[in-house]
Amino acid sequence: MHYDHPAAGKHAIIVGDGHAGVAAAVRLTDLGYRVTVVESKVHVGQSTSGEATDASQHTLMRMCTNQADLYRRLGVIRDIDWHKTLYFTGSDGLIDELTGDDLPAPFHLTRGLMAMKRFDWREKFSIFSGFLAALQVGRAAREQLSGENFREWLVSVHQPEHVIEAFWSAIIAGACNQLPQQISASYGVRILQEGFLLSNTSYQLGFSKMSRAAFYERAEEVVKQGGGEVLHGVAADRFEYDSDNKRVTGVHLADGRTLRADAYVTALPHLRLEELAGDAMKQDDARLGHLNEIEDVPVLGIHLYFNAPAGHDVMRRTHLIFTDGCVRWAFAKGVEQGGAYDGLHHVHAVIGHAEDYAHLGDGEIVERAVADMRKAMPGITDEVTVNTAHVVREKRAASSPRPGGKRYRPYPSGEIANLFVAGDWASTGWPTTREGAVRSGYRAASALHEFLIEGDPVKNVNKLLIPDVQPSALYVAMSG
Repeated sequence: MHYDHPAAGKHAIIVGDGHAGVAAAVRLTDLGYRVTVVESKVHVGQSTSGEATDASQHTLMRMCTNQADLYRRLGVIRDIDWHKTLYFTGSDGLIDELTGDDLPAPFHLTRGLMAMKRFDWREKFSIFSGFLAALQVGRAAREQLSGENFREWLVSVHQPEHVIEAFWSAIIAGACNQLPQQISASYGVRILQEGFLLSNTSYQLGFSKMSRAAFYERAEEVVKQGGGEVLHGVAADRFEYDSDNKRVTGVHLADGRTLRADAYVTALPHLRLEELAGDAMKQDDARLGHLNEIEDVPVLGIHLYFNAPAGHDVMRRTHLIFTDGCVRWAFAKGVEQGGAYDGLHHVHAVIGHAEDYAHLGDGEIVERAVADMRKAMPGITDEVTVNTAHVVREKRAASSPRPGGKRYRPYPSGEIANLFVAGDWASTGWPTTREGAVRSGYRAASALHEFLIEGDPVKNVNKLLIPDVQPSALYVAMSG
């Protein structure tokens, strides 16, 4: 995208990174801004013993156009492995493969669904009717569903309990790490429409081969190449604020320094932003008045290192989506080469509905997860034993996409004209996902750019967004 007014010489400070902060930093750097990123954490990606520390796998779907765009801008899109087959398993031990074909969307998954073994023909018909019901929900009607949860909507379109538990829960958990009763129906319907119906490829999954540390290292390189800097391990303790003019005048750091810029982006967790924003800022800007009413959900992951006989493959597929039990995802990380876990088979499991297990000790969580995996994964035979298990807990990993919660999600721009808000918990129209986080960063960057180049008020925060996947002609005709 081309702009008539260059941003050269203008300085933007971004407080917090994550996908939202990185997205804002990269787009502003591309536009010519000098960017300073302030981040209290140091991203190392591994513990001192060499264990991975990611709670959840970096995944994306083809429908995540903005997340894919960010990876292209960082030069790491080749580190994404794309898969057209989704593998389902459960305590019944069946491995189902759901693969799209060349039938026009929305019928590209029909043959794959018909071939699934764990559903009888009545249940398969119910799944088809559920997809058809989602197809017929227009955008305005979808927004009206924001007050009810997705399970309620599924029941309203006559989905049987087993189908909800074994299919729709697996789909939703895979897309946003939540269960149908935990998310707004508007989000659930959107995932079905854009992820599984409107094109032949939008459902496909991409798995990142890079660590969290590598992602942030590459982002820092891009910022530095544009003349900016990333301050690691530096905590901000407040925004300095001019209440007379309703402007942020600086970011005060815990080490006593104050950083100043032309405009500021906060990509902090909402509770951290509430701590940094003073009472005057909260009174002056409606975006900051309800931050403590945004609910969070945890993420719970386990890195399992298995002993296995020579030549044995513990996990034969790249991923597995679980239809029941406490494990919702398992990812094959391969056989470790070198280091403390040399020769061990590494599997990364993600626990579903993590709040139900957060009170348990690590040992009990591992015991339950491995018990589920032994039933569902043919490769975990009696000869395969757990050598080491490392539980990773993120208590406030993401904001809850619960029904009615979107009314608290802030817009990128507001009454404090030079402060812009980003985060997966901000207003994007998407549930709490990395795609939503990237969109929020792009929207904040767009608003900041318009403010500095054209002045207040900001009229269009979507200029930098990448268009959604385009629907097939048949989808358009059927959806009206």
